[in-house]
Amino acid sequence: MPKDSPAPISMSDIARLAGVSESTVSRALNNNPLINEKTRERIQKIALSMNYKINESARNLRLQRSHTISVVINTGQAGGQSFSDPFMIDMIGAIADELARHKYDLLFSSSIVTSADWHSYLLGARRADGVIVIGQGIDDSPLRELHRLGDPLVVWGGMRRPGADYCIVSSDNQMGGRQATEHLIELGRRNIVFLGDIAHPEIEARFRGYQSALAASGLEVGEHIGAAFSIESGYQSAMDLLKNGAPDFDAIFAASDNIAMGAIKALQARGVRVPSDVAVVGFDDIPIAPFYTPPLTTVRQNIHRGGELLVDRVMRLVAGREAESEVLPTELVVRASCGADPDYQPGG
Repeated sequence: MPKDSPAPISMSDIARLAGVSESTVSRALNNNPLINEKTRERIQKIALSMNYKINESARNLRLQRSHTISVVINTGQAGGQSFSDPFMIDMIGAIADELARHKYDLLFSSSIVTSADWHSYLLGARRADGVIVIGQGIDDSPLRELHRLGDPLVVWGGMRRPGADYCIVSSDNQMGGRQATEHLIELGRRNIVFLGDIAHPEIEARFRGYQSALAASGLEVGEHIGAAFSIESGYQSAMDLLKNGAPDFDAIFAASDNIAMGAIKALQARGVRVPSDVAVVGFDDIPIAPFYTPPLTTVRQNIHRGGELLVDRVMRLVAGREAESEVLPTELVVRASCGADPDYQPGG
């Protein structure tokens, strides 16, 4: 007959050998700073020698933790962004990689934005320990309510709105808008159109940068069309600009690369040459941007660093610590669609 399996090592076994209480063992195994370093190391060494394994399921139940972070896209259906958006794939991938490093899972939700009560759906039901929201949205009242309730919340967003105290990680969208517009002005462009929905705080900040660059050069603000984030919206917006024939503008600053690529296709379909007739600059630097025709000049956001910071901040809040907002610098990446580097080749 096979021998019975040995009883699993328990926390009380370690406590007995170490001459301490079970609560001290628990804290030591979780690297709690309340236990001095020498004692922590001794207890951890005993646990290792006994091949002790922490029962993660039991611990999570005891702590009422799911070890899951919810990620919500908050641009709304009209915003044109979904999980399949190249920017979103890059950002969510960065978040997932960093959560894995913390031994946390990711719960993705795009339909939650229609819910009137995010707290009940996500945190009250213990689906997640914290929430990362991508996009402040046109209406940020659900975010304010989560923050008011004390839920661990971090937002990838734009400008801080009055009375909104939740933690924001963002690119310097206003600086990025200024960088793109100044570059077009330096290339001799004088009638620059802006494509993007400024009801979103991120896009509004890019528009402000665009305005400030034009004002500094003594130029008037060009036409503004509130395109959504999608390629289709960029295409239709550019078609609307061309409905009366030849363009009366010589440049487009698009609030996202998707919008820029759609606009370029519309211009090309109408026989408008890019960049000789109309220069185009986008925003994001998604992976396809260098391989587009023409290769897209754009403002690069450090998406991977953004994902790392979003996870860092939400984990601080889950642990009951403070989390400060942070703004990341942007970088202008010059390729062929603006005319400054007509011979650009990817990897060249």
